[in-house]
Amino acid sequence: MCSANSSFFIIGHRGAAGEKLENSLQGFRHALALDIDAVEIDIREHSNQLWVIHDHDLGRLTGTAGLFEAHPDPSQIMLRNAEAVPTLSQLLDLYWGKMPLNIEIKSVQNLQLLLDLLAAYPALPPPSAMPWVLISSFNHQALLQLKQLDCPWPLAPISSGIPLQLEVELQQLAPWSWHFDDEYVDFDQVRYLRERGVASMVYTVNDPARARALREHGVAGIFTDVPTEMLQLL
Repeated sequence: MCSANSSFFIIGHRGAAGEKLENSLQGFRHALALDIDAVEIDIREHSNQLWVIHDHDLGRLTGTAGLFEAHPDPSQIMLRNAEAVPTLSQLLDLYWGKMPLNIEIKSVQNLQLLLDLLAAYPALPPPSAMPWVLISSFNHQALLQLKQLDCPWPLAPISSGIPLQLEVELQQLAPWSWHFDDEYVDFDQVRYLRERGVASMVYTVNDPARARALREHGVAGIFTDVPTEMLQLL
């Protein structure tokens, strides 16, 4: 778990989804050049490999009909900016030891695949603020499975509403942070988590005034599509 601190983390959502195409190498290179605390990415499993893409349906990001899992060869999927869908290995090569990564699990059946891939990279110095790697998911069962696999990386449940089993999951997962939908963030829970040494992060916040209000209520950080604007205005 994290220690309560006064830092306010700015995390690029899907790289910098409001500035460059989300989850693209172009976007990740752009985000890496910014003075932000971390980037968030989404991963899916296909053909015993991990790929960085958010959507199950390919239409929005590629302009081509079909489902990611049904495609015969993900390396041939072209994004709207004419780049191939990146692999997690490419992202780790680009970011390792340079900027923290929040890896959000969208659809991964073989979680050992993720742990083995991360274990192949060199050891990192202790983080000064955010963990070098933070693994999050809406699928809390996947996080529990990672815990049971002795995952060495900190975990973060994501909630789209107000959690009903907060205390139970705190005990089961011992998370570093908990990630809340901005529409449903409960400041009583934020305070309670802070007392327990767990950071509260909120997604997806693109209004600096809202970000300031969240910070004043003890939220530890935000996921934003427009990190450049947030850096200038916060």
